[in-house]
Amino acid sequence: MDQKWISVFLLFSAVCGVSPYVPHRYHFVNQSTTWTEAQSYCRQTYTDLATINNMYEMKKVNDTLKGKGRDYVWIGLDHGDTGKWGWSLGDGNFDTVGDSYQNWSIGEPNNPGGKEFCVAMYNQNGTWLDVECGDKYRFVCLDGKNNYYRYRLMKGMISLFSESGIIGSYGVLCDLMCFRF
Repeated sequence: MDQKWISVFLLFSAVCGVSPYVPHRYHFVNQSTTWTEAQSYCRQTYTDLATINNMYEMKKVNDTLKGKGRDYVWIGLDHGDTGKWGWSLGDGNFDTVGDSYQNWSIGEPNNPGGKEFCVAMYNQNGTWLDVECGDKYRFVCLDGKNNYYRYRLMKGMISLFSESGIIGSYGVLCDLMCFRF
């Protein structure tokens, strides 16, 4: 199987810290389930239901859904026990009046009848709406595994890290992250 490597060069300040952002990979699952069943499947097979934190991730999800129909899909946003909208993955707070990324359809979330605590995304335009968690839709999973190697600049030297530890050190002038897709 061919593996494509995309190199992303990131120049940092004089301290040259490590970038906190690693792009997510998304997987479409062509099986209609409830939100809870979709969450369980994604957690067993990948990492969790899709989390969308910015426009780049929204584009990645839309690309994943191209040619998959014009219906709704589950994403990992729900109203949970906290009384606030939050991502299933728990990697940050989501507040409809906050500054986090959101893509609600006009008039959403509206929770008519007080029973809509999960979020589906309309495949055609990527907008979100609150729906009943017992409805059945296909879904998108997030694969949060580290599919990258990271190089870190340290006083003119970099070290190559993988999930198993340091691989080696080399001289270079910038931070480099290589992503495997």
